[in-house]
Amino acid sequence: MGVLNLTPDSFYDGNKNIDIPFLKKKLKLFKYCNIIDVGGESTRPYSNSITIREELNRLAIFMDIKENIEKILSIDSYKPTIIKYALEEGFHIINDISGGGVDNSNIQLAADYNVPIIIMHMQGNPKTMQLEPKYDNIIDDIKSFFEEKINIMKNEFNLLDEQIILDPGIGFGKSKADNYYILDNINSFKELGFPILIGSSRKSFLSIDNDKAEDRKLSSLIAQSIAAYNGADCIRTHDIEDTYNSLNIIERFKRY
Repeated sequence: MGVLNLTPDSFYDGNKNIDIPFLKKKLKLFKYCNIIDVGGESTRPYSNSITIREELNRLAIFMDIKENIEKILSIDSYKPTIIKYALEEGFHIINDISGGGVDNSNIQLAADYNVPIIIMHMQGNPKTMQLEPKYDNIIDDIKSFFEEKINIMKNEFNLLDEQIILDPGIGFGKSKADNYYILDNINSFKELGFPILIGSSRKSFLSIDNDKAEDRKLSSLIAQSIAAYNGADCIRTHDIEDTYNSLNIIERFKRY
């Protein structure tokens, strides 16, 4: 899954001058991914929410060129209005950091439009999630959250198994140690029987000597390779071609 941020303020690749020529050039980098995850709002730590209108305006630029894109399209949003707009425009997957939305409204959209939904675990919200994240047991707590959501998705909204994808939410209300525990225990989440998505790309827990996000490509590739080796089914990344190459090596290694 390749990350396409239509934002001026994302923690890594935000851009204040997004237009059609910029997008056409950037999209050439997505050759090696299966899914393009398109987002119009930054959910980096301590970020503020933006209005629905502003998010729609950002997404509208992408909609003008999406017909020429032969990839699975995922909408990275937690707002039902935004998600519905994207699904009406032909998007294929909901990527929801809020774990289903208020009153599970985003799960309802997955049911209504018969699309998969990625349910992510987050403690708090982007504004507050990194203030003081605490767990009794990080793995057990996330598994319990997933079990509750799976029950809701299957028994209240009649989602099929193939519509359910789980994301333990690295960096979303997690300490540095929590993130490494997650990477080391992906098989515990796999026991639930659904695909696991991992998004660790360029995040601050990978920082070495206080380096910046733009300096963390090697750290990201290593963390992503660990995730893939430990059972992750999908990797959400900014570094698409390098991730493609590293995952191919992991797959070869697993065969022997």
